[in-house]
Amino acid sequence: MWQRFRSWLDQLPYPDGLERRQAALIQVVEISILAGALLLAPFPFFAPMALSGQAIIAALVAMIAAVAAVALAQLRSGRAQQSVLLLSVALALLLSLMLYGNTLAQGALTMFAFGLPITMAGMIAGRRGLVLVLAVSVAGVSAAVILERAGAPGAGFASAQAPNLASTIISFAVIACLIGLFVDRIGAIMRDALAAQRARERELESISRRLESTVRERTADLEMALGSLEVRAADQDRLLAENIRQQQAIRELSVPVLPISATTLVMPLVGSLDGERLLIVQDRALEAIERSSARRLLLDITGVPLIDSYVAQGLIRTLQAARLLGSEVALVGVRPEVAQSIVGLGLDLSGMRTYADLQSALR
Repeated sequence: MWQRFRSWLDQLPYPDGLERRQAALIQVVEISILAGALLLAPFPFFAPMALSGQAIIAALVAMIAAVAAVALAQLRSGRAQQSVLLLSVALALLLSLMLYGNTLAQGALTMFAFGLPITMAGMIAGRRGLVLVLAVSVAGVSAAVILERAGAPGAGFASAQAPNLASTIISFAVIACLIGLFVDRIGAIMRDALAAQRARERELESISRRLESTVRERTADLEMALGSLEVRAADQDRLLAENIRQQQAIRELSVPVLPISATTLVMPLVGSLDGERLLIVQDRALEAIERSSARRLLLDITGVPLIDSYVAQGLIRTLQAARLLGSEVALVGVRPEVAQSIVGLGLDLSGMRTYADLQSALR
């Protein structure tokens, strides 16, 4: 039986841990108020007071029980704030009626009991709920005092004909225990929430420090990699410049100009001739002619495997440019297949002397 009751108490529709603990505390308070009201319902009829007062107090206790039951139903349906607000407002109104019935002279216990709804509203129902409960409490107490002083009918209906110290002490103890229980449990919930928040903050700080360390390490690695890339880029630039210089030197070496005599230069050509090499041939030939004032330039094409129209036209342009400088250009090393190729292309080399070999040209 007890296990089923505990299982029923734990079935609260609040997924958040903090809200679930608050709802469990509110549930305990509401069940306590409901049970206390049901247990105290017969006692007013044994109190030393008028029968009308006994009936009114019994009705108020029954109303408290009904409100506590409705508030408990709201709580278990997932509306915790509405539940606390309903119970707090109802308690403030009922306590105001009790204060009117006890009169201000005997209402010290009733005044103390206002602490329970105010505390519940302030900690659970939010600021608006607290303001509403405070307004109802202040209005209720003010109305009770004003009506009592004005001599309104029914004032003091709950006043005891003889003092009942035991009832007063028990009532005070119950109310104080409820307020103390509520404040203690709310304080424990807040402390646990604060501790969890601090633990999360410490964990976040630790994660932040680790991330900062990782970022610093990655930044250092990136800086090292960037430095390495810069060094490699500089090396590549240097190698590229060196390669360009080497290519230039190779081009110059591939098109040498050899002085045979004071008036004769020989330019032996080896390998295929493309547009770039033809320009180099022309530039080197003209520079050598200008520098040495040579009268003859022998272009030795023995090492050229193929002479096409483009190459032949390039050689003709070299011939024409050399003539403008006052020098004669002769083609040396014309092999039979090269001669057939030139004839087949229909090129006119009548303005250029040709020789079979260098020896014949020099002779």
